[in-house]
Amino acid sequence: VTVEAEIGPEAKGVLYALGAFSGGVALWVDQGRLHYEYNLFEIERTRVEPEAPLPAGKVKIEVETRIASPRGAADVSIRVNGTEAAKGRVPRTAVLGFTANDAFDVGTDSYSPVSLAYFDRAPFTFSGRIERVNIKYVQ
Repeated sequence: VTVEAEIGPEAKGVLYALGAFSGGVALWVDQGRLHYEYNLFEIERTRVEPEAPLPAGKVKIEVETRIASPRGAADVSIRVNGTEAAKGRVPRTAVLGFTANDAFDVGTDSYSPVSLAYFDRAPFTFSGRIERVNIKYVQ
């Protein structure tokens, strides 16, 4: 997933969310930092978070997820403006799609929030400007 956005100094909110509280994946900005969560049906929640704050201005955020096999682990790499900012491993992934229990949202998490981190602030609408979201699936 590639997100091109304009980030202000106080930017916060969901960039994209797929699924819901009972299972999904989300990418959001909070307190100047980027956060990613893979929620495996409330059984296991995995966070990948860059240590460095996001730069202000126009940014290109890339989240690459490589899953070896159904229900297998996933390697997640997050790049900001072409430089790797964080990487992590989701121990197990879902065999079923997350959209059966909610939706795919851009700039908000409109129904049931994927992450507990912003649950009480839902729909946690992004305060910056999203110019483009591109999703590329490679098998």
